[in-house]
Amino acid sequence: MAFNRRETIILLIGDFFILVASLWVALLIRNLAIPAPRYFEANFVPFLPMFLLSLVVFYVAGLYEKQTRPIRSAMGIRIFGAQAATVAIAAILFFIFPLSIAPKTILVLYLLVSVLAESLWRFYRMTREMNEYNRVPALLVGSGPSVLELYEEVQGNDRYMIRFGSFVDVHGLTVEEVRTAMAKGIDAGAHLLVADTINSTTIQEALSVSNRTTQDIAIVEFASLYEEIFDRVPLEHLDVAQLLESLPEHRSLYDAAKRLFDIALALIGAFIALPFVVVAAVLLFINGGTPFIFNERIGRGEHIFRIVKLRSMLLNDHGDPELQKKNHVTAIGRILRKTRIDELPQLWNVLVGDLSFIGPRPELPNLVEVYEHEIPQYRMRHVVTPGLSGWAQIHDYDAPRGGADVVRTRRKLSFDLYYLKHRSFGLDLAIALKTLRALLSFSGT
Repeated sequence: MAFNRRETIILLIGDFFILVASLWVALLIRNLAIPAPRYFEANFVPFLPMFLLSLVVFYVAGLYEKQTRPIRSAMGIRIFGAQAATVAIAAILFFIFPLSIAPKTILVLYLLVSVLAESLWRFYRMTREMNEYNRVPALLVGSGPSVLELYEEVQGNDRYMIRFGSFVDVHGLTVEEVRTAMAKGIDAGAHLLVADTINSTTIQEALSVSNRTTQDIAIVEFASLYEEIFDRVPLEHLDVAQLLESLPEHRSLYDAAKRLFDIALALIGAFIALPFVVVAAVLLFINGGTPFIFNERIGRGEHIFRIVKLRSMLLNDHGDPELQKKNHVTAIGRILRKTRIDELPQLWNVLVGDLSFIGPRPELPNLVEVYEHEIPQYRMRHVVTPGLSGWAQIHDYDAPRGGADVVRTRRKLSFDLYYLKHRSFGLDLAIALKTLRALLSFSGT
């Protein structure tokens, strides 16, 4: 496969054992003697939650993402930042809870040792992972911009575990020409056949060739490989009927649990957010104008609802192009946007069920009308409840802003439909953690 998930598991297990070993080495340096088993155990137990916290922080810091791992220049800095954050949290907890150990010096030594050990471990795995010897020779068969995009991405990048020996563009080819080209690619040593199954000729010939050959050929659907590499769906190759069939029946428990989680978290969040919202509302009122604005959005089932926010602009333009020319962010609004306080009233929308914490961001009705006319698959994003944050928000850094932008929205939709196709508790947790990272760094879309 393009990026071996087995490598993520190896990294995860390796990280845990290295963190444990780093504690052992820290104790060795601290006492200039090999730690006795009882002494190590006495320190291991309170440090165990910190090891698990480190793995979560590593994930939030992007250390398990395929886009991050090959970047050597950033790896050491990310590891140090992640471990420093973990140690800082642990130091606070160690001083809050009564423990029978004195971890101050040990924490410092542990930080230094773990950062060095983790960096060496990651560099070793990257070198091994990117070794050309480990590349699986593959054959790509299909046509269209997305197929070409996949080919160029894999061929121009050393981070993937496959290498396309040949690419058969089936556009304009006869069935016999496709068959001959595929057989030639397999004879050249391809062990993996990536086929565009939206093209009936391609998949039939792929199965035919694999049945005739004596080699061990694995067949991978093009769309699945594309999703694994780009974290979005190829819209032109999306089987809409198949996707719609797979959605509703098996997600009732997930949907019910997610709704309960939304209500509980919104109640807790509202209790914490209320003082900030009240202070901001008073300041906006004194500054002139209404503190809150209500904008129409399209929700689940294309239901129109009003989303509530603190006013950060001079006026509520309702998406009107002429009013937008006169509008601008106020001084108070700039602070509210930077700190995301202007978004806090949307917890009310979550409580009443218009929004979820995780889901595609809701869009303006006038823009939806344009996009549904220009992009055939756009209606599919209304199958689920929209969210405060979503897969597109944490991945698409070229998202459309302002007026209608069909090109950028088409790309954003490819992320939204990826979420629609793969939504689960695990994916929601991943989005939540990455959103938290964006909030803490004051970044994101």
